[in-house]
Amino acid sequence: MMEDRILAHLEIIESVYGVEILNKSRVVQWIGEITDDDKQALTIATALNTWIMMNSTGSGLEIPITVLEQIQANLISKSR
Repeated sequence: MMEDRILAHLEIIESVYGVEILNKSRVVQWIGEITDDDKQALTIATALNTWIMMNSTGSGLEIPITVLEQIQANLISKSR
């Protein structure tokens, strides 16, 4: 269920920026593995939205694992 919501967020991001997230299924899986909290998942999707806005070339892009790890680290540090 969480993965469906995450996928929907990423598909909206793709639609807004006219880009294809090439590793979308892996990103969905990764987010689902690190949280089952709707608020955290939305926070991650919002961070990815900003990253994609800044890095999109209008075609396909892959979200690096380092970006995902940085978002996770920021979430952990803010929850302390």
